[in-house]
Amino acid sequence: MKPANNAPVYIGAYKELAEIARKHGYAMAVHGSVARDLDLICIPWVEDAGAPQAVVDEITSKFVFRETDEPPRIREHGRIAYTLLVSFGDCFIDLSFMPRARGLKE
Repeated sequence: MKPANNAPVYIGAYKELAEIARKHGYAMAVHGSVARDLDLICIPWVEDAGAPQAVVDEITSKFVFRETDEPPRIREHGRIAYTLLVSFGDCFIDLSFMPRARGLKE
């Protein structure tokens, strides 16, 4: 039998996290195993999707999560990655945002 993990904590928060992302114009998806941490990706879904920091600020004001002292990291394909710490235990969320493509037309 595998040891218990923090997945129930993460999954319990997902619905409200996804609604915050949606309010700012992002679709949110879970990726990864959800065993060690919660990996979330936000994809801009509307033309005027808000700034990633606005999403992070609303999440940290509504949940007992806080940003790490390190600034967000720029990852592959211009993805912006934040790490949010949960106020208890060893839980954390890796929250990434795909870049917003302003003014691009096909």
